[in-house]
Amino acid sequence: MSDAKRPEAKKPDSKKDQGSVVIKACKMPENMADIAVKTTIKGLEETNDLHQAADYVKKEFEADKFVDDTSGEKISTKGVWHCCIGRKFGAFVTFAEGNYIQFYHRQLCVIIWKSS
Repeated sequence: MSDAKRPEAKKPDSKKDQGSVVIKACKMPENMADIAVKTTIKGLEETNDLHQAADYVKKEFEADKFVDDTSGEKISTKGVWHCCIGRKFGAFVTFAEGNYIQFYHRQLCVIIWKSS
């Protein structure tokens, strides 16, 4: 193993809890990735049921209502979105270009993607 340090994943900074996020793969704009993390954390705070939290994320993305905090521009999330949240699962998904993120929040793996 090399002695070089691995680059740290960008951590959203609007809540303390978001410091526990490690982004493993991201094929979406940074502002959309931040929204994905924030939306997931909010869904997990509202319920202890992982299915309900995943459903919350899916519905929020399909509602197409996000606005970039810095520029004030609308972020389009039109289309069919999917979300998996859990500790032990395998996944192989096909996603629309620029619409995929996989991250860990605490010990939960989260995958959000848009199908074409």
